[in-house]
Amino acid sequence: MSNNLKIEVYSKDWCPYCKKAKAFLKSKGLKFEEIDIEEENNYEVMQERTGNKTVPQIIINDQSLGGYDDLIALENEGQFNKLIGKEVKDLSTKEWELVILGAGPAALNAALYGARKGIDLLLLTKDIGGQVINTNEIDNYLGKADTTGADLIYDFWDHIAKYKVETVIGEEAVGIEDRENKKVIKTDNGRQYLTASVIIATGAQKRHLGMKQEYVLTGKGVHYCASCDAFLYKGQPVAVVGGGNSGLEAALDLANIDCKVNLIEFQDRLMGDKYLQDRVNNNENITVYTSTTVDEINGKDKLESVIIKNIKDDSTQKLNVNGLFIEIGLIANSDFVSDLVETNKQKEIIINEKNETGVERIWAAGDVTDIIDKQIIISAAEGAKAALRVNQYLG
Repeated sequence: MSNNLKIEVYSKDWCPYCKKAKAFLKSKGLKFEEIDIEEENNYEVMQERTGNKTVPQIIINDQSLGGYDDLIALENEGQFNKLIGKEVKDLSTKEWELVILGAGPAALNAALYGARKGIDLLLLTKDIGGQVINTNEIDNYLGKADTTGADLIYDFWDHIAKYKVETVIGEEAVGIEDRENKKVIKTDNGRQYLTASVIIATGAQKRHLGMKQEYVLTGKGVHYCASCDAFLYKGQPVAVVGGGNSGLEAALDLANIDCKVNLIEFQDRLMGDKYLQDRVNNNENITVYTSTTVDEINGKDKLESVIIKNIKDDSTQKLNVNGLFIEIGLIANSDFVSDLVETNKQKEIIINEKNETGVERIWAAGDVTDIIDKQIIISAAEGAKAALRVNQYLG
């Protein structure tokens, strides 16, 4: 690899694709200069140099490569490795002992444990970092106080780099088939990967409201995990979106630390378990709004307020809140195996205590499964468990 690469990344700190682009570069062992387009006249300079107005924009040795999707396209074509002076390999031409699908905590820890056991493995993923990479504040991962999701994922990559784990980034698994007592993983670009075993660790996606300021203010007042971030708002006014179990539990957690909680539910009644509804309705710190949606999220550098709308009469109301917790559920990334392994109503893959799926030679780990607690440290542990069971199977 060339030691004379000058790599510049124009980005914004809240931009999810910027974080993915930086993680991709780090996965290649590359160092880069990060340029914040919100400082000085960097945005104008970026436009002049690249001809583009969106971030991220990546420049290597004064050559503009474009954004994250452009990086991944170059990677899939084998051109990115050529550009940085790295050997180009076709990793679909060999038979693997294990293919791990995903690149979040479960997948990366599975790769670490598998590599340490000497398993000949491949890590294959569409994106890097899962949900974690877009989490701005993490203080519940032991030994990593006051970190961010992006930094934690970067540390994970640095760790597995010690073991020279082979990776394919930018390809999405679209199916798994049997072939002569092996598994064939098919991807969205037509490639096939033959392996003795598979760990599915493709994670889940948080359901979003889909509003621009929701993304801009993620980590700056907008959050998706009350158990992770509620403590930041002790005694402050907050809002929770979601009247299911996760929303009701979030509201109660926040009320228990003296927050004044506005609970917002689209349906005309709360949807969670009856005992949770009773606790919410009897809590003087919680005000419930049903038949209501979030119409606006306000704030530039931090959340200032939300505008809610009653869907029955179109009346609106401004809520001055410091925190907005969006708890409208998760969607497991399991569609590509929905006809192969057993899943529940949330599309989560059902596993046993050995992380087995019920289909021979296919294991699953992390948020894509039906484990109860969706936490970073638990997903990482589940990845380790799955890799250890695969090692036991391979003998």
